[in-house]
Amino acid sequence: MAWEFFRAFQVAVTALKELPRATRVTVDYYAEFEFFSQISSFCALFLFDITLSGLRRFYGICTVSVRGGGVSLPECGMQERQYTERIRSNGSRWAFLSVVVICAVVSSCRNRGDHPSYLGEVNSANYLDRATHIAHIDLDHQVSSKVNFAVEPRRIRDERKDEIWDLSLSETIQTCLTNSRVIRNSGQFLSPGNPLLSNPEFVRTIYDSAIQESGVLFGRRGVEAALSDFDAQFTTQLLVGSNETIQNNIVSNGLPAGSELDETSDIFRMSLRKRLATGGQISLSHNWTHTGRNIPAGPGETQLFTTVYDGITQLQFRQPLLAGGGVEYTRIAGPISENIQGITGVQQGVIIGRIQNDLELADFEIAVHQLIHDVEELYWQLHFAYLSFDIQSRARDRSGTIWRTIDSQRQAGTGSGGAREADVREIYLDWKGRADLARDQIYSIEAQLRRLMGLSVNDGRIIRPSDDPLTVEYIPNWQRSLTDALVKRPEIRRQKWSIQSLQYQITAAENLLLPRLDLVTAYQVNGFGDELFGRRSDSNPAIPSRIDNAYESLFSGNQTGWNIGLEFSVPLGRRFAKTQLLSLELQLAKARAVLADQEVELSHEVAAAFRDVDRTFATMENSYNILHASQTRRDLRQAQYISDPQRYTIEDVLQAEGSVAQAEVSLASAVAEYNVTLVDLNYRTGQTLKASNVTLLEGNWNADAYVDAKEEFHAREYAEPAPRRESLPQMNPYDGEFE
Repeated sequence: MAWEFFRAFQVAVTALKELPRATRVTVDYYAEFEFFSQISSFCALFLFDITLSGLRRFYGICTVSVRGGGVSLPECGMQERQYTERIRSNGSRWAFLSVVVICAVVSSCRNRGDHPSYLGEVNSANYLDRATHIAHIDLDHQVSSKVNFAVEPRRIRDERKDEIWDLSLSETIQTCLTNSRVIRNSGQFLSPGNPLLSNPEFVRTIYDSAIQESGVLFGRRGVEAALSDFDAQFTTQLLVGSNETIQNNIVSNGLPAGSELDETSDIFRMSLRKRLATGGQISLSHNWTHTGRNIPAGPGETQLFTTVYDGITQLQFRQPLLAGGGVEYTRIAGPISENIQGITGVQQGVIIGRIQNDLELADFEIAVHQLIHDVEELYWQLHFAYLSFDIQSRARDRSGTIWRTIDSQRQAGTGSGGAREADVREIYLDWKGRADLARDQIYSIEAQLRRLMGLSVNDGRIIRPSDDPLTVEYIPNWQRSLTDALVKRPEIRRQKWSIQSLQYQITAAENLLLPRLDLVTAYQVNGFGDELFGRRSDSNPAIPSRIDNAYESLFSGNQTGWNIGLEFSVPLGRRFAKTQLLSLELQLAKARAVLADQEVELSHEVAAAFRDVDRTFATMENSYNILHASQTRRDLRQAQYISDPQRYTIEDVLQAEGSVAQAEVSLASAVAEYNVTLVDLNYRTGQTLKASNVTLLEGNWNADAYVDAKEEFHAREYAEPAPRRESLPQMNPYDGEFE
C-alpha cells in the first residue's frame, strides 16, 4: 500500500541523514496489490525514481535500492530497480528535503482504508454526538410581544373574570386588516398542512405585490425590471501591456535579425449603448490605442513616430425590420436578442410585467375576500356562542335552584323522597354540562377570531360582539347577483388577466415566425497623432501638425468611415418559434376553457347561496314558532303544577323549561346561520369588500407617470372622432355562434 511505502521512505530518509560518505542503502518494499493500490504504488515508485535521478546531478555518495520483494507488478512492468549514484556528503540534507516532499505527495494518494496512527486514545463519543446533532440557528430575532406578553389561555376550569371587550363588526374587520401583514384564513388553523408553518413561501402577505413589482427573475419580472432593458449601458476599459520578442530575420521594419523587438500597447475604450422602444439599439463609442515600437522613426524611416495614438469615435445603429421589430413586440417580449438563437421567451416586456402585477393584486384581493368572510362568519358564531351560553346558564341555574330545594327537603324528611331528588339532579347536571360546553365554545371561537385579527392568545380582555344580527327577510335578485359574481369576483378577473397575457404573448410569438432582418449602419471619425493633446516641443518640423496632435486630427473630421447594410438570418425549419407559438395557443385554449367552467361554477355557487338564504330564513321562522309553542307549553305545565302538585310533578315543569331553553338555542343558532349565509352570499357575488366598506387601492405612481397620463388624457380629449370605424362581432370558438 502507498502508506506502507511512505513508511519505507521514512527509513530511507533516516539513513540518508546519517551517512557522511559513500554507502549503499537497500529498502525492501512488500505489499499486496489490487488495481488501485498498483496505481498508487506505481506513482510512488515513479516519483521516487525521478527524485533520485535528479539528485545524481548534484550529489553523490549514496546507493539506494528499492525492491518489491516477492511482488509481481505486471500492470506497471516494474521489477527490482537499483540506482547507484555518488552523492556528496554535504548534499545529504537537500536529499532529505526532496524525499520528504515526495513522501508527502505519496501519503496524500493512500487508500481510504488506510488510517494514520496517533499516540494515546481519545473517546470519540462526544465528537460523534456533536457531528450528528441537528444544528439550531442562533438568529438575531426578537419574539413578538403578542407572544411574550400573552396571558394563559382561557379554559372551562378557569373561573377568573376577564374584562369585556365589546366590538362591532366594522371594528373587528378594521382591527383584522390593520394587523394582517400575513393573511390567514380559518381553514389553516390546526391543519397538519398549515401553509403558514409548512410552506411559508406561498403564504399571502401585504409584501407580495411589492415583491412582484420588484421581481427580476425570468417569467416573474416586474415593470421596473422590464424597463431596465432600456437603460443606457456605459462601459469603459483600460489595458496596458508590453511584449518583447527576438526577431528571427530581417523584417520590413528594418530591425536586424537577432535583435529584440519591444512593443508596448495602451488601450482605452468607452461606449454608451441604449435600447429603443422600437427594438433597435444605438451605441456611441470612443476608443484610443497607444502603440510603441523600438524602431527608428521620422521622415524617410519605416514609421513616422516611435509611439502613436490611433483612435475613433463611432456611432452605430441596429434596427430589426421583421422578427423582433416594432414597438408592440418590444413592449410585450422585451428587446430581441442580437442573436436569434438567444431568444428565450416572449414574456419579458413591460406589458407582461404589468399584467403580472395585476395577477398578484388579484391574488391578494382573493386572500382579503376570504379573510373578511372568515372574520364575519366567526363574529356571528361568537354571537351565537354567547347567546347559547346565556340560555343554558339560565336553565342550569333554574334547575339547580329546584334541585337544591328538593335535596334540602329530602334531607329534612319533608320532601317526596330520593327518587325525585335523583331525577331533578340528573336534569341539573345535564344542563350544567351543556353550559360548560357552551362556555368552552365561547373561548374556542373567541381564540380563533383573535387569531384572524392578529391579536395575542389572551390579553386580559374577552371579545364580545356588540352588533345585533339581521333577522328581516332578504330577497336577492338572481340576475343582478349572477352579474355581480361574473364581474366582481377576483378569481374571474385573475383568469381574464391570464388570458390577456397569453394573447399578447401569442402576438409576439407570431412575430418571431418571421426571419431576422436587421438594418445595420455605422459612422465613425478617425484620429491619429504622436501626442493625445498638444504637440511635442522636439517634434520634427517636417511632420504636419494635423497628424502630430491626435485629438486635433479627430476633431478635424477629415478621416471618416461609414457603412450601411442588412443582416439576414433564419433558423431552417423554425421549429423553436413554431413550437413556442403552439404551446402558447394551447395554453390560451386551456385558459379559455377554464374561464368558461369558472363562470359555470360561479353560477352554481350563487344558486347554492340563494337556496341557503331561503332555507336559513325558513329555519329561523320555524325555530321562532317552535319557541312560541314551547313557551306556551311551559306556562301550561307551571299552571298545572301550581293547581295540582300531586298530579303534575316538578319534573314536568323542568322538562318544559328545558324545551324552552332548547328552542331558544335553536332560534339563536338559526339567526346566526342566517347571517352567516348572507355573508356567504356577499362572498359568492364578489360583494364582500363593498358590504364591509373596505377599499383596495394601489400605491402612488411614479411622478413621471402622472405627467404621461395627463398627456394621454389630452390626446384622447382632443382626438378626432372616427365615424366610419366598425367593430365586427367575434365568433365564439366553442359553439360557432357570434357574440
